[in-house]
Amino acid sequence: MRGSTDLMYLLTRAERLMSRRLAVILDAERCSPDAWRVVRVLADGRGHFMTELSELSLLPPGSLTRLIDRLAEEGLVYRRGDDVDRRRIRVHLSARGRRLHDRVEEESRRVLADLPVAPELLERLEVLITALDGSVATVSILQRGKALT
Repeated sequence: MRGSTDLMYLLTRAERLMSRRLAVILDAERCSPDAWRVVRVLADGRGHFMTELSELSLLPPGSLTRLIDRLAEEGLVYRRGDDVDRRRIRVHLSARGRRLHDRVEEESRRVLADLPVAPELLERLEVLITALDGSVATVSILQRGKALT
């Protein structure tokens, strides 16, 4: 009989195996998995405040700040004052960051295309995440139009 312990093992194993596949692509681009998560979030083109970016990229604020500093130095992101509240800063993906996103996204789709990831699986995972942490609003991968990578 499969239970929650088996579920945790299976999810962890799937995450690690997918991470290995993605690592090959990211290593070729000299991009860390943390940086990739930030780039993926910023690829929506809206720009994000640091608190929101921290939540969506699964990074603690201090680590995110250092990473954003490094990504800005590399010309992948830039900061700009918010149009409504100029005291707040939004982080945006630069043209160079967009090109990185598009290259990695295209290659990861190719590499992961053989995986049996149906929309139903993504929906069930989102339901599971919501049930596990109902206090955090889940950003739907499907709503954002992103493939699982």
